[in-house]
Amino acid sequence: MIDNRYELDSLIRAYESEAQTHIAYARRAHTEFQRSFHERRATEALQKAQKYRQELQHPFHDG
Repeated sequence: MIDNRYELDSLIRAYESEAQTHIAYARRAHTEFQRSFHERRATEALQKAQKYRQELQHPFHDG
């Protein structure tokens, strides 16, 4: 588990950026396969960002 707020913020930004990149690729896709691939990757990245955002808001510590 990641405890450092800086690391969580960094991961959130990275996954949000990844999602935006995939959204842009989906918009320029030439085939349905390409579009759905990038839409799926964008969704996955946004879900990961949300997971870390929730962890940041409600930290869980083992102990």
